[in-house]
Amino acid sequence: MRSSLVLLTCLLAACTPQQDTGTAPDDTGAPRTVVTELDVPYTPPAGGDTAQSTLDITTLPDGQPKRLVLLVHGGSWVSGDKENFRTAAPDLGGWWLDRGYVTAAVNFRLASPPPGPLTVGPVEQAHDIAHALAWLDDHAADYGITEDGAVAFGFSSGAHLVALLGADGSYLEAAGLPETHIAATVSMDVHAYDVPYALELMQGSVVEKNIPLIEHLFGSTEAEQLAASPIRYTAGTVAPAILVSAEPSPDDVGSHGYLTAMASEHYAAALVAEGQVATTRHWSDETHSSLVLDFGADGDEPTAAVDDFLADVLPER
Repeated sequence: MRSSLVLLTCLLAACTPQQDTGTAPDDTGAPRTVVTELDVPYTPPAGGDTAQSTLDITTLPDGQPKRLVLLVHGGSWVSGDKENFRTAAPDLGGWWLDRGYVTAAVNFRLASPPPGPLTVGPVEQAHDIAHALAWLDDHAADYGITEDGAVAFGFSSGAHLVALLGADGSYLEAAGLPETHIAATVSMDVHAYDVPYALELMQGSVVEKNIPLIEHLFGSTEAEQLAASPIRYTAGTVAPAILVSAEPSPDDVGSHGYLTAMASEHYAAALVAEGQVATTRHWSDETHSSLVLDFGADGDEPTAAVDDFLADVLPER
């Protein structure tokens, strides 16, 4: 669950943004000015929770062209916090800054866990994140964002949410954005691209115990499960996608690596069959956590793969 201190701070201070201007070395070691604003409130959708509708935004005020990258945390949809990107992944933010991005890590409503009724699920979370993108678009000039089209980077359950936003344009359109507003998605290690298919893979696997949670969040029928499955929307406008998976033994049936690799290949094949742009990469020497904790570090292979992918699918400035 999120830190009770963070939530208490929001309640007492109405999530008043905290701004910090400091210096950090660039990739050559030269100092540069970095501006970070924490707990910036965005306007949630109707029925949203303003206490959880906040962003951590970092930019370099250097006058150079900037593109937005939205960072979506994991936590099995029911937990997690945007601050994890800042506190647990020391190289991630700087890597994006070095490449001309404004980073915005987003908080959104957490899903309501079982055994109670589902009042907030992945659908509501996707609406929250789309509204965060709309707020950032309205305030692009304030943060030096000049390039059209954001990159959406998600880890674990956040990887599912960015894939859903990149495939089902109705979330962006409901927030007042064109369905093409997301220029590319980076999904780091999740298996819920096709929820009915994922549930089949989970039978007898190392995560079989999580089947009740998935059915609670996505529904018990195939129609309900497909409603929030990115694979349902492959025939429409879909942002170019890279699907990254990890853990040893991707050929070992029932292992984590098997689940995420099979799910990624299954979704990517569906995208390619519809003429979409999708690629998959798997690292047996990476763990679920190391994919994001080591992102941006020198010599990190998943980082290099994401860099190459974005260079291929995004227009040159």
